[in-house]
Amino acid sequence: MNIEDLAVQGRRSIYGNLAERNYSEVLRYRNNTLKNMFSDSQSMNHRNQVVANIKGVSYIDDAKSIKPNSTWFTFEQTNSPIIWILEVDRNMGNLASLIGEVKQKVHTLIMVGDCVTEIKKTFAGLANLIQASDLEEAVKTAYFFANEPDVVIYSPASGNEENVEINGSRFLKFVNDL
Repeated sequence: MNIEDLAVQGRRSIYGNLAERNYSEVLRYRNNTLKNMFSDSQSMNHRNQVVANIKGVSYIDDAKSIKPNSTWFTFEQTNSPIIWILEVDRNMGNLASLIGEVKQKVHTLIMVGDCVTEIKKTFAGLANLIQASDLEEAVKTAYFFANEPDVVIYSPASGNEENVEINGSRFLKFVNDL
């Protein structure tokens, strides 16, 4: 991989790769092996992955962000206005740590899951709050509200590792069905 290909990945992909690599392991690799590590997209599935651009709106699969601090990182890497699809379960972390980012960057928050009342209390007055019955409805709702240059981000900020692949694949399917 040449330096231009690495730059095309974007800052968030490079940061994600770096965060997943252990510094002591990196020191042991030769240049060719390092190049191959950065071109390995398998570890990047469902982490800040742009899955579509529809009518000037980017759709980002961030299903791997199952903790609020991971979602914060995703928001921090985004300069466009955000429509956030938040699918929460009973393993919901403390979302209050995201109040500043939501206030600054999120204009619409689409909530799916069991803990909608708690989310409404946390983010009341900071963004347009919409409740959806499931992820498919949430994606369709995001499509309806999105305008260029918005970014639709599916970042659950809760859950467990076991559901990442399933949830990310569901999001991708629903976006492709638009």
